[in-house]
Amino acid sequence: MVKHAVILAGGVGTRLWPASVQKYPKQFLRLGQGQSLFAMTLRRAIRLGIEGFICVVTHRDHAEGIARECEEVLREEPFPSSRVIVLAEPAGKNTAPAIAYACTVLQYAGLPSATVIVLPADHTIEPLSVFAGDVDKAARLAEQGWLVTFGIPPERPETGYGYIEVADKIDPGFRVRKFKEKPDEATARSFLSQGNHYWNSGMFAFRADRFLEELDKHAPEVARPFFMASFPEIPQHSPIGKTPIMLPVGKQIEEIYRKTPSISIDYAVMEHSDRCAAVPAQFSWSDVGSWDVVAELFGSELEKRQAEHLITVEAEGNFVLSDLPVALAGVKDLIVIVKNGAVLVCKRGKTQLVKDVVQTLKDTERSDLL
Repeated sequence: MVKHAVILAGGVGTRLWPASVQKYPKQFLRLGQGQSLFAMTLRRAIRLGIEGFICVVTHRDHAEGIARECEEVLREEPFPSSRVIVLAEPAGKNTAPAIAYACTVLQYAGLPSATVIVLPADHTIEPLSVFAGDVDKAARLAEQGWLVTFGIPPERPETGYGYIEVADKIDPGFRVRKFKEKPDEATARSFLSQGNHYWNSGMFAFRADRFLEELDKHAPEVARPFFMASFPEIPQHSPIGKTPIMLPVGKQIEEIYRKTPSISIDYAVMEHSDRCAAVPAQFSWSDVGSWDVVAELFGSELEKRQAEHLITVEAEGNFVLSDLPVALAGVKDLIVIVKNGAVLVCKRGKTQLVKDVVQTLKDTERSDLL
């Protein structure tokens, strides 16, 4: 099994606007069983049997909120709070710098060759036992020096995900031939018919030192600022109560993030490295990337939680998430979100258009709503 986990909790999740905003991004949304998406991810990491550290990388504006979420989980999970580290970023620079930050901290802790699993904080994965089996396969490849991703078998010609084309088999997975951008529908249908394409899950497993080597090779502008810095030792004592260890933003981190570009791990490393492998996922996965997905995964539970605030008359197939009472009459197949002082009304099946709404708000200088 992998030794350490890195949880990426720095995104804003604009596709879930207006519930997900800068001050309260989607990883804090309590969608399933009263838990936030981040809390579900942290529990998942712990239950994988992580023996080393769990590093959570987040924006400094959200570090205190993440710490509180950690405390809540650690009251119930048998995992030492001294092995949960919250790494605060001064700015969101996408996934490559965030992962580099965590891997560099592990190197300074004397753990350079240990395997790491990278988990975004906004995914749902079931069942855990099957996921753990796939993580074990990825760990075996990672120990051999591969940069491993999890390929999701495509269920439909999805245009909202990137794809992975695999080549020859390397037990227990495949060598990656190419990472591909989000396609149009015709191209997505072609990928399905070929049978050797998977959705890119955005989850990874590798040795920390191998990732940093490949990052230095293919994106030195990201790697070098981290290499040139010196990081404080991870405190060995246990924090008070169930509080995780906090590494706040200091002058060194400010300078590193000032120098490094904003770039994803895919663009920085995975699309260029010849050491990429994929493990086909046996588990059920979703990136909770739209209101359509939220309605499908959590609709029944969320409706029960707000039933007293929802009035329907000749209305069917609708999904509502609201801070205020809502009445629907004579309508069907709508998504209605009332959060953070804003209202979204969208037809089911069209919620990918929310990203265009967010862009319009930016273009018209209404960022106060974001």
